[in-house]
Amino acid sequence: MLTKFLGQACTLIETNNKKIIVDPWIVGPCNVNTWYTLRNKAATKKDIPTDVDYIYISHEHQDHFQQETLKEFSKKIPIYICKFKTKRFYNEIKKLGFKNIIELTSWKPEVLTKDLEIISIQNPDLMFEDSALLIKSSEGTVFCQTDCKMDFTSLKKVNAAKPDIGFFMYSVANWYPDVYNYSKEKRDDIAKKRKLNKINGFVNYVNVIKPKFAVAYAGGPLFPHESQIKLNDPILGVFGCPDEAKMAWNKSGKTGSEVVVMAADDEIKIDGTHIKNKEPILSTNKMDAVKELSIEVQEDLNKRWEAEGEASTKLPNKIIDYFNKIISENPVARRHIDMKVQLIADGKNGGEFILDMSKSKTSGNYAKEGKIKDWNYLMKIPSHLVEKSVNEELLWETLFLSARWQADRKPDQWNEHFINLLYDPDPTRISNIYKIYEKMH
Repeated sequence: MLTKFLGQACTLIETNNKKIIVDPWIVGPCNVNTWYTLRNKAATKKDIPTDVDYIYISHEHQDHFQQETLKEFSKKIPIYICKFKTKRFYNEIKKLGFKNIIELTSWKPEVLTKDLEIISIQNPDLMFEDSALLIKSSEGTVFCQTDCKMDFTSLKKVNAAKPDIGFFMYSVANWYPDVYNYSKEKRDDIAKKRKLNKINGFVNYVNVIKPKFAVAYAGGPLFPHESQIKLNDPILGVFGCPDEAKMAWNKSGKTGSEVVVMAADDEIKIDGTHIKNKEPILSTNKMDAVKELSIEVQEDLNKRWEAEGEASTKLPNKIIDYFNKIISENPVARRHIDMKVQLIADGKNGGEFILDMSKSKTSGNYAKEGKIKDWNYLMKIPSHLVEKSVNEELLWETLFLSARWQADRKPDQWNEHFINLLYDPDPTRISNIYKIYEKMH
């Protein structure tokens, strides 16, 4: 059994003459042309291992579901996903032309061959859809956490499978605090705490599951666009590096697993043999790596940003119609959100808009043009990206992950209900979630 790490959360497992690729992202950027994998040189289509037997995709975030890479695979290859609450992810894969998409029930083994089975593990979070993967063969067992949050019961069940190799997330993948209007001191303090929290999470996950060998992955991307270089700072940035996860594990004094730092294209066998093909990107060389990558891809990135186009003259009406629709269709979500949002569509054909989701607002126009002082949340987003989102060409969460926007909030509190509404405003999904949510709270 041989496992090849291909960057971010992409792994290639070869066992019993079969190949499984998980979360394929090899070429190009994702998240509105911002994120690159931890490489100091961009990969090409030649680096994509298209001769695989199976594909597993954990969830719809673009650093796991990257369409530019997926387009290079035969559409006859079976794609496995977790059976989520909605069909949105399934339908997005179908749009790419794949003919055989199999939805797996969480924790129900799927037999691929007499010597090979996979187990999809669903994220217990009500609001968002994600999954992890357990690969069991006669040659060994591999666990891929991807970005999936896991409760203690699930972790113990993975532990019982006795994985030889485990891949664990070690870094945030979020826009907080970088897009927020904070002082430098407050922003740096938040970033430091968030990074440390995720690295400690890595240590805890490894300690419970106890694979023979643990790899820190699904972590911090590189932002090579010249306008975003500061996001890569290894000291002050919120995104960690794999060597920090290893240092934290060694410092913890915990035993039972060996943490391995792998570069993209490195390989590891179940006996721990580490075949090094590249130099890994670490906290000590990260800025040099991103500068090298930035020089290589800058021209292409600039072309990609320019090709995104401009907002149309219809954007103001589109914004009003879109938000009036999703807010009016989801009264329960609106009650939980209970705030006023100032949306600034910044740029050509943009403007300022009020989204009133306060409890006191029970009917009428929830969205309108205008400016208010008593907002609870402010979003300043390039107008053409707003249009792509209200057109449902671009997921709001994907836009947010790009960090190509600015925000402020009063009070300074996370409102998961607002993000959940934008995540997928389908009234049936929202209604079902809040039936469970309100019972729990």
